[in-house]
Amino acid sequence: CLVFGFSIALLLGRVLFDKWRTDRDGTTLRDLKLLIDEQNRTISILHSHLKQSGKIKRDKASKENTSFKKMNKIDDDIAYQDHSILAVNNLLETPMDELMASYGKAKGGGSCERDFGNGLINHWRDRRATFCTPSSSLKSSRIECYLVKQTAHHGNGDNLCLGQNIQINFGDLANEKITASYFERYVSSRHQQQYSKIRYSRGTWKAACNPIPEKWQAQYFPGWNVNWFNAFAQISETELERCDIHETRPTLIIERDTFANFFHNSEDFFNTQIALAILRWPLQNLQILITDLYPKGPFWPMWRTVFNDNYMQPLDAFEIAQKYGNKNICFDQAAIAILGAAAPITVASFNTKCSHSAIVRAYADLVINRLGLANQTRYAKAATMHPKRVIVTFMARRAASAWPEKRFCDSQHSFFKCERLAHLGIRKLGRSVRNDAAVVQALKSLSQKKFSNGAQVIVQDIDYSTLDFRQQILTDIDTDIMVGPHGAGLLHNIFMPDRAALVELFIDSSQANRHFHNFAKWQGRKYFSKPFPNPIPTDELLKLVSSAINSIDLSKSY
Repeated sequence: CLVFGFSIALLLGRVLFDKWRTDRDGTTLRDLKLLIDEQNRTISILHSHLKQSGKIKRDKASKENTSFKKMNKIDDDIAYQDHSILAVNNLLETPMDELMASYGKAKGGGSCERDFGNGLINHWRDRRATFCTPSSSLKSSRIECYLVKQTAHHGNGDNLCLGQNIQINFGDLANEKITASYFERYVSSRHQQQYSKIRYSRGTWKAACNPIPEKWQAQYFPGWNVNWFNAFAQISETELERCDIHETRPTLIIERDTFANFFHNSEDFFNTQIALAILRWPLQNLQILITDLYPKGPFWPMWRTVFNDNYMQPLDAFEIAQKYGNKNICFDQAAIAILGAAAPITVASFNTKCSHSAIVRAYADLVINRLGLANQTRYAKAATMHPKRVIVTFMARRAASAWPEKRFCDSQHSFFKCERLAHLGIRKLGRSVRNDAAVVQALKSLSQKKFSNGAQVIVQDIDYSTLDFRQQILTDIDTDIMVGPHGAGLLHNIFMPDRAALVELFIDSSQANRHFHNFAKWQGRKYFSKPFPNPIPTDELLKLVSSAINSIDLSKSY
């Protein structure tokens, strides 16, 4: 029966092609693509039935990894065995879920794989459901959403929605009166983030499909994604055909949580990786549209370089307004991204038992590879690195700077007008070590100390705020022990070599927040921490850091 179904699907494709070939005036190329999409959808459904019936079986993890390596011509050097993305040649062409598959299952038992591993990707993808059904015509739209309830996450679920053959008008972004009013409220409210997201006018997002009442509800569009729900309008197929611009590239539409905090920005980076894996989209041919009103900010290299195919640059809201204006844009495929705060890295603020997360480990390697730093890693230079050499990096917090809104404003090329931010002065930096100089001097004394594992310590004192983003990652990949006060910068620990350890200093009673403990666990590395008074007693600090140094396996340099 299933074989017969496949035959019918293929025959349907042939019949439709013949019809197009003989009746080109009545059937456009766009119609043909829709016919092919219907054929592919039929085949996909049949494939799912086959898999459920046991006729198609997944290879074991080891076989998958071997196949993946052969397909991507990965070096078999042992240093790369757990970091295959660092050696992938055709990174852009490979779907994100295939890149992540080689990182295996999360460890820790229980729900670890489903919460933080490839199991989360598969579970999220399996939750696909049609929220807006197409009519019988092949010219209509379809909206499918992936609504999942993550462990220990409040609310009605976290959603990723994919619209096929839909229409969007970014006129609200092109309306200077609207954007100026939101920016004014952002400034007057002392930077309340909700005013960086527009409540779009009804009809901003349009489709020729029928919403399913029990699914098409505001409660399933959490956070500011509800703005997209409220902006939706059902239109006819005739109206859908009125396109000023037709975009064929897969498009991911994102509204960032913030723009100048590495931890909260990373919520959107991880969610982008997860969305691409769920949708099985590669980086190649991907278009990213960022529709919040924020300026680009210090982490724009992540969008410009990591989540980009070297051809089509991501667009921020100002650029979207410049490019599209008040035109009707028809998208073959456009997805509304997962809410930033729904990222699994944010959900888990408790102590996790889970380690070796495929999501975290693959993400770290993706960033390193796309920034062009794979050949600078310890894995690449293992043959020339002395394993006894141990780099301790003190992540200093001492350089006060202008508010990020003022630093990254651009009156000509962003919605953040510098003249309205002139009142902002220097931003006071929190969690600064009061005896910073004494702490640095004490840490540097470790280079003269003998350790039981034979470590030869080099200490570097670095204020990350003085480095550009690529330099920060370059520092991470050559760090064995990262030491610093609790704060967003400690997320950098995920880019360190496997043997590395994180030492987190709680100097402001923030030890209840376990995010960076969890990142260390998810990466599979050792973690050390302790509450300290401020100023920090240097003798107690040296004991803690020395324990971290002695914990390192110096049989290899990575």
